[in-house]
Amino acid sequence: MVAAPGLPRWLSLLAALSLSGLLGCAPGNVWVYIDNAGDEPLVVKVDGKEAAKIPPGEFAELNYPPGEYQFLITAGGQTVCDLKKNLEKSDTFGRTRKYLFNPDKNNCYGSYEVKYGGSRLDGVMEASLLSHQKDPKIRAKYAYNKLLKEIDLVSTDAWNDVSGVEYILSPPPETMMTRSGSSRRVTVLDRLDKDDYRRLKEMSRRDNPDDADVEELEELIDEILSKAL
Repeated sequence: MVAAPGLPRWLSLLAALSLSGLLGCAPGNVWVYIDNAGDEPLVVKVDGKEAAKIPPGEFAELNYPPGEYQFLITAGGQTVCDLKKNLEKSDTFGRTRKYLFNPDKNNCYGSYEVKYGGSRLDGVMEASLLSHQKDPKIRAKYAYNKLLKEIDLVSTDAWNDVSGVEYILSPPPETMMTRSGSSRRVTVLDRLDKDDYRRLKEMSRRDNPDDADVEELEELIDEILSKAL
């Protein structure tokens, strides 16, 4: 954090912390993103107090200090889930602990990186090294594995730790300022089509991909990203 002109660094930091508290986002709080994949609104109660009403297809962001909480979620008067969850304190300095909660496990998710800025030399070294590889099988496997890394599939469990993701179920900025010749990457978590999720999961298990597999995977990833936030 850059201190404001004329203010000591510690005073700027104190002001930032005070502002966080006023906004209800105390440093060290744990964020919980609850996604409604059903056809009816979800009513969320935490420790007996109503915390959110989530319309179908929408999500809610809740944040609490680390600790154990009772989550009761109902839809149409019926209990979707009633469980106790320990919201663990972040174990990484400067990174907020975040959880994604998909109560009925009806949605599939994946995360991907968005890159802002760049250099003319991006990828030059990699392309040069790859051009010296004469074995087509090794080249295909390298390209295939690189493509698989473009989308990180999230477990189909109801609860997932998604700490480190900057944009959860929300679109990233269209533009971002970067220094000349430099780049910045942010991670986005989005809902995926169930069939796309299944196909990508199956393709991640292929041991000896060839050029046709690379082409198929590239088309699938392009299709998934074309639907992204």
